Amino acid sequence: MILTDKFLKEALAKAVDQSVLKKEGKPDKTRKFDESLDIIINFRDYDVKNPSLKIEQELILPHPLRKKVSLAFISEGDQYSAIKAKGYDVFDNVYLDELDKKDKKAKKKFVHKYTDFVCRADLMRNIAKVLGRFLGQVGKMPKPQPKGYGIIKPNENIDKVVEDFKRRTSIATKKSPTIQTLFGKKSLSLEQNYENLKVILGFLEPKLPNGQGNIKSIFIKTTMGTPVKVEEPLSKTAGKGKGGKK
Repeated sequence: MILTDKFLKEALAKAVDQSVLKKEGKPDKTRKFDESLDIIINFRDYDVKNPSLKIEQELILPHPLRKKVSLAFISEGDQYSAIKAKGYDVFDNVYLDELDKKDKKAKKKFVHKYTDFVCRADLMRNIAKVLGRFLGQVGKMPKPQPKGYGIIKPNENIDKVVEDFKRRTSIATKKSPTIQTLFGKKSLSLEQNYENLKVILGFLEPKLPNGQGNIKSIFIKTTMGTPVKVEEPLSKTAGKGKGGKK
């Protein structure tokens, strides 16, 4: 597939426009929540079962996808105190040891209370022992860089960590030759959404054996909207017969 800025932007604008409910004789109606924007990428000639071609990556985009996040920090010592002083929820090894004595229901409840978990590197063994099974089931296990985010150092800038999680998305190949991932919000401008979109495509293309040649089609959609296909330019020989003549 040949990707151009022109057709990517046109599909993006059309997807946002179609999310507005329009009825003849009545004023346009916008849904009461801030819809997300997803990109759907369909592959061709790409073996998703090949371990060497597997893609699993978290990305920090230029513009925020969430106004706020609910993070659970796992830390100790001075960092624990500093995080708590900033008003964030933070837990130490003592809390994890107590939680480990409780039943599965209590552990699941704790895991589902937060959107993400952030853990100091030297405490990962304990969080894996106590909550690894439950965090893994819902994709909330902190990941080490460069694959992801959520494992921090003792001197980490906590405010930056929080801001990064507001701009974080993930891209991963699964069983089918399709990737769908969050890249924007309706409340962002067209240019901001486009900048986020370009980061995802810029990351993905070098990972594919044949680059854009492995992309069969791309669709963009809002949460409640209809997918809009990204068109591509007509080839120079389109509509011509043998020998390049019409």
